[in-house]
Amino acid sequence: MTQPTRPTPELLAELRKPRPYPAVSVTLPTHRHWPESQQDHIRLRNLLGEAEKRLADDPEVTKAQAAAVTQHLAAAADEIDPEYFGDGLIVYASPEEHRSFLVGGSVPERIVVNTTYLTRNLVALEARERPYLVLVLSTGEVRLWRGRGDQVAEDHEWGFPVISSGAEREKAPSRDGGQWTTQDFRNMLMDADRKLTGVLRATPLPVVLVGLSKHLSIYREVTSHGQAIVVDLEVGGLTHTTPAELSAQLAPARQALADGDTARARHALDEARSGKRYAAGVQDVWQAAGEGRVAVLVVEEGLRVTARPETVEGAERATLTLLDEEEADTEGAEEDIVDSLVETVLTADGEVVFVPDESLADAQGMAAALRY
Repeated sequence: MTQPTRPTPELLAELRKPRPYPAVSVTLPTHRHWPESQQDHIRLRNLLGEAEKRLADDPEVTKAQAAAVTQHLAAAADEIDPEYFGDGLIVYASPEEHRSFLVGGSVPERIVVNTTYLTRNLVALEARERPYLVLVLSTGEVRLWRGRGDQVAEDHEWGFPVISSGAEREKAPSRDGGQWTTQDFRNMLMDADRKLTGVLRATPLPVVLVGLSKHLSIYREVTSHGQAIVVDLEVGGLTHTTPAELSAQLAPARQALADGDTARARHALDEARSGKRYAAGVQDVWQAAGEGRVAVLVVEEGLRVTARPETVEGAERATLTLLDEEEADTEGAEEDIVDSLVETVLTADGEVVFVPDESLADAQGMAAALRY
């Protein structure tokens, strides 16, 4: 089945569970619009053909297993409509099942055959596209929207939209917004703020505040939720906007939310460093993760490390031998050890944060705040 929606933490945990070999993961960057999306379907067929060949050439895979996985890969391709492609596509297949996800973030072109699915890209997507609230202020009403990534939908619960009781909402706005300083307008904003209290109690999410400069200023004066408002976006004329139009306007706000996540990750690492609970570089982080000590793992989005886990003094997979990418086919090597590392941290109830490339140049692309 194709999943165009974001995976839940529960689904991610289920996908990370070990599976009998071979568990195949295929990722492909795609295009949202025709005619490029039509070519994506051809590229997908070619990539799945390459996966089929790898299974046929793998001495550890029986003919029956290869045939079963190939059948599931073909079924996954048949279920995918290029009209609904996003920025990337992820396909999972084993002898027993297949799943596919249309994602809104970029992914590399890869085929991985292992005993687990490659969930790193879905984990990054889930972290990058965490939910948020949008409060849209206008002359005579306040509307509430919910967003996740670039998908937004208006929320009509909790008493929203809040409508002004005054006749001034029918008037043309003055250039300086002076008419909105009336008590009627302030009452509407205070009513909306009271209703927002219940929303935040049920779902404590960051809030993006949208409106003209005067709107934003007055709401900031009356709100009791200043700490929840993380972004002010000065845009007007969104009273009757469509989800697609609002999503486009929210692009700077989404970037600000992502920048805030990066800053918080940096702060967590700084605190860990001062408290001597810090590890940097794949070798040290790998060892700490194997011991269940990683509380927060911070990884550059594009980091890939080919390595072979080694057993030391009876401790299985305790350390790594780093390899060149050309050595990925050697016995025991993993094409990208970061995938396993992410899964290890998540399985131990740690947090994983992906940051832009070059953000952790001083730590070779990876660092961790440790529990002890």
